[in-house]
Amino acid sequence: MKKCYRVIFQIYDKSNPKKALKETCILESDITSPTNCLDFSIGMSQQMNLIQQVQDNVLNEKLIVLAEANEENTCPHCEKKLNKFGKQKSMFHDVFTDHNVLCQRYKCTGCGFEAPSTVGQILGNSQSGELQKIQSELGATHTYRESEQLLQMFSGTDRYINNHDRIKHVSESVGTALIEISKLEKEIAQIIEVKELILNVDGGHIKTTEDGVRSMEAMTSVIYSPDAIKANKKDTRNYLTSKNCAASVSDDANEIICGTILAALKQGLGKSTHVTALCDGAKNCWNIVEAIKPLCGSMTSILDWFHLAMKIENISLPEKLKEKLMKVKWYLWRGDVDNALARLRQLVEEAKNEKHIDKINKFCTYITNNKDKIVNYLERQSDGLVFTSNLAESTVESLINLRCKGQQHMRWSREGLNPLLQIRAAMHSKGEWEDKWRMAILNAA
Repeated sequence: MKKCYRVIFQIYDKSNPKKALKETCILESDITSPTNCLDFSIGMSQQMNLIQQVQDNVLNEKLIVLAEANEENTCPHCEKKLNKFGKQKSMFHDVFTDHNVLCQRYKCTGCGFEAPSTVGQILGNSQSGELQKIQSELGATHTYRESEQLLQMFSGTDRYINNHDRIKHVSESVGTALIEISKLEKEIAQIIEVKELILNVDGGHIKTTEDGVRSMEAMTSVIYSPDAIKANKKDTRNYLTSKNCAASVSDDANEIICGTILAALKQGLGKSTHVTALCDGAKNCWNIVEAIKPLCGSMTSILDWFHLAMKIENISLPEKLKEKLMKVKWYLWRGDVDNALARLRQLVEEAKNEKHIDKINKFCTYITNNKDKIVNYLERQSDGLVFTSNLAESTVESLINLRCKGQQHMRWSREGLNPLLQIRAAMHSKGEWEDKWRMAILNAA
């Protein structure tokens, strides 16, 4: 006996499922003994062919149902009944396959009005939602050309719908739709208020295409509950189980402020919530923090130790001066700002090079400007309280740097980058992308 198999596509009436209305054989082959891993499965080309034929049959049946539903339609202008007027070839693109389908055309014999007769006109888009989702995710995490190559590899063929320009357009459209969705969100009122939240605000400079400007600053914020901090058993580094992010490179400061407030509300911000805010000391970062203050019960603003320590490390001085500067770090770690500033003034007197004096003075100004935000970091560490943004720093790295600074020649416009940041922020916020991608795709241009 020689075994064979066939895959049948069948149409049936739901009230009588045993009786087939239509049957089509879409795959038929012999069952042979496999000799290696290459001939064990039906193979990628046959898998794609299987998907292609199943989809072709499903789409054709759906178009028949659509045509039947439209047969009683009337002209919106003269209210005469629309008549069939041949069929229109139209393309539809799914995740792995492209389909050339025939859509019924309808025309008014009175005024000449013709109803929409392509998939794009009828449904608003000739691409499936899942394909747009994948294109958006890839476009937000890889360069557009890398995304094109990845989609080509998994589709097994070069498809024009996955070219880098198309991926760029879809990513920007979906990201822009996310901005508009965020403006309309109202479900935040249902979030249960929490006792404490931690807010990290930071910025990153990105090379820009703007004339006469070397870079622009992208702002990010990450907010989470202390209960979301979990220890990784395989690694000494902790991680977050839940967080909400906001990001923006718009020159309108209100966008990142509104995004941060929305992220905080989703994490449970309320009138009795205590917020611990950590920033690198920049004024625009503290402005975002200040916008949160009226919405919470109390706030502790802290100059982030990670950035403070890095500033000290990055000041280039002769060895003896550098050793004395590092001793200033001892006072700052304990929150003794007055003694730290006194030591820095002594360093200014000892330094003879104008460049070295300028560097020390700039650091003095930085400490003075953030004096009320410098705390006893040693004490907070002993008490198990947050004092640094190292947990959120990886999020900032992944939100901005991994996509926007991956190649030296990469340049961005605000209009091109801002939508991508919205997708990346949604993907890094717990449940956000899963909840929003469908609505974003339906509202994308």
